[in-house]
Amino acid sequence: MSDISNSPLAPLERLELMLPGFKGYKRKDLIRQDDFLVRNAIKLRLSNAMRELESKQSELAMEDPFNPLVHKYEDLLSRLRSLTTEVEAAPGGMYTYYDRFKMFEDDMKKLVQFDYQLIASADKVLEMVRGNADLGQIREIVDSMKQTFSDRQKLFMPEKVR
Repeated sequence: MSDISNSPLAPLERLELMLPGFKGYKRKDLIRQDDFLVRNAIKLRLSNAMRELESKQSELAMEDPFNPLVHKYEDLLSRLRSLTTEVEAAPGGMYTYYDRFKMFEDDMKKLVQFDYQLIASADKVLEMVRGNADLGQIREIVDSMKQTFSDRQKLFMPEKVR
């Protein structure tokens, strides 16, 4: 993914390269599909990271069940599960809000930036897990992703409710 993330392309163009079929929320009737693509991509990357973390935690626990790292793995896994559940359970595209309340161009640009940031962060988490990075650093990225996803979802709400 480093080729895409270091390219001079705009976030929308990067997302289109990262997610085949992504239309950039350009058409009202495709918003739910684009939202599903983005959320599914995030979920899949985080699920892969969780599987790898669970495997590492299991190996560590078999060697030394009292190792303090076992608890750190569980804490990180819990945070990843929570974020993955939140991403998966979010209303698809918030289509009913879109029907009732107009999303302005600035909101659409923010949405694309949030989406790119979330997918790039999910890629980073997976890369760090595979590279045996510090669990605290990974946890910070996951916590940041949780806040970013919350901010992203607010864009689907009327401005008065945000």
